[in-house]
Amino acid sequence: MEAVASLVDEIINGNGYVVIPGVLSTAQAEIARSTVLKLAEEEREQGQVMSEGQRERVYGLVYKGEIFELMVQHPTVIKIIEAIVGSDMTLGGFSAHILHPGAINMGAHVDYPYWAMRPPFPVYPVLEVQAIWMVEDFTEENGAPVFTPGSQKFCNLPDLTYFSKTAKKITGKAGSLVLSHGLCWHDTSVNSTQRARVSILGNYTPKFVRPLEDPLQGFQQEVVDRATPKLRQLLGYEFKAALFKDIQRLYEQALNVK
Repeated sequence: MEAVASLVDEIINGNGYVVIPGVLSTAQAEIARSTVLKLAEEEREQGQVMSEGQRERVYGLVYKGEIFELMVQHPTVIKIIEAIVGSDMTLGGFSAHILHPGAINMGAHVDYPYWAMRPPFPVYPVLEVQAIWMVEDFTEENGAPVFTPGSQKFCNLPDLTYFSKTAKKITGKAGSLVLSHGLCWHDTSVNSTQRARVSILGNYTPKFVRPLEDPLQGFQQEVVDRATPKLRQLLGYEFKAALFKDIQRLYEQALNVK
C-alpha cells in the first residue's frame, strides 16, 4: 500500500478519492456480499429494508456478522481516516447498498454531514470520509460509483452540468476499497446487468458530528462484549455505555431472562 501520507494528500488535495486494491481477500469479499443478500431477503420479508426503486439499504451491519466487525475497523481504513479526521473519530454509519438489475443513479451528491448543512462548506476541518467496499467486481455495467476528481475543493453542492461532463467511473476488483472526501461529488451509475451489485458503505466523522445512522440499530450485546477498544470508540461506546446497559436490561426483561 502507498504511504499513508500520500493517500491522505490525494484525498484532501488531489482527486478527492483513492482506490486501494486487495484490502479484503476474494473469499472475505464473497462472505460479505452473500451475508448482505441473505440479510436483505430476511429483512425484506419483515418490512425492514429501506428501498427506493431498484436500490436497497441494509443498516446496522456491525451487529450482523463478524466480517463486518473486521471491515469497519480494518487497519487500512483506520490509519488513513484517522490521519484526516483525527484519532478520536466515530462511526457515522455502516450499511450495505444493493443495486438490483435496472437500478438507476441516485443523483450527484456530497456526503453527510455536508448535505445537511448550508453551503458554502468549510474547507477545514474535514467532517467526513467515506469508505466504499467493493465486495464484488465493480464494472462499467453494474453501477460502479462515479466521482468528479478534485470537486472536494469547490466546497459546494454539485453543479450537475459540470458533474455530467467530468465524472469518472470507478471500477475495481472484489476486495478493493475506495476512500473519499465527503465533499467530493459522486453518484452511483446504472446497473445494466442481470445481477445485484453490492457495496458496503462506511461513514467516518469527527466525534462531534451527530451520527448519520442510528448507532443502536441491530444492537447485539455480544458484539460490544468482544469489541476491540477501537470498535468501542467507533460505536461511541464511551458515551453510550449506560444506554447500552438499559437496552440490554429491557431486552432481557422482554425475554423473561432473570
